[in-house]
Amino acid sequence: MGAKIEIRLLALIAIFVCTGILVYSQSQTEPIGKKPPLKQFLGNIPGYTAIRANRLEDNAYNMLKLDDYLFTSYAGKDGQVTLYVGYYYSASKAYAAHSPLVCYPSQGWQVNKEPTIHKLKIGAHTITYEEIVTSFGEERDLVLYWLQARERANTQVYRNKIDMGYNKLFHNDPHHGFIRVSVPFAGSASYEETKKRATDFIEAFYPQLLQFVTYAPVPNE
Repeated sequence: MGAKIEIRLLALIAIFVCTGILVYSQSQTEPIGKKPPLKQFLGNIPGYTAIRANRLEDNAYNMLKLDDYLFTSYAGKDGQVTLYVGYYYSASKAYAAHSPLVCYPSQGWQVNKEPTIHKLKIGAHTITYEEIVTSFGEERDLVLYWLQARERANTQVYRNKIDMGYNKLFHNDPHHGFIRVSVPFAGSASYEETKKRATDFIEAFYPQLLQFVTYAPVPNE
């Protein structure tokens, strides 16, 4: 019991410290600059062909307070995959991204599987992500999503704020994003087959995403 309390206290201290860093940094010069467009890094993904660029409605774009986004469907040898990346230049927008648990039901989709947390290791990096199954009529999608702060990927907003504080302190970079990969269940495809399509796609695009998030921003004039 005592060890659990100590861990919670340490977590709270870390949150307060990082929140202080973020508040201080926001009073300075934030955002610190822009990166090239997301599509410059994710327009071409090895083994996949971009088949459709989806456009967010103006009200959704404004509600999400996006600085940049990519919402593209790709065709691979095993079927279609859709990638959404919402990106923010400012730590003040840490709560701007919306969970699919909010967005999907608001658009008429049902969430058929409670979110579960998984990990995917790609080289030296580990992505911690949440996974749900959604449906709309006859269509069913497997949806994987996470928060990205530079090279750190996780599912918790408080942890993301800690990562943002670390990045601001050591890299002068408060940028962060929300990543979502959706894969339709094709025909009689099993969960395992559909999940493999999703993780294969992540393994293909994630190195390019890392190039984007670690790219030195162009200073504001």
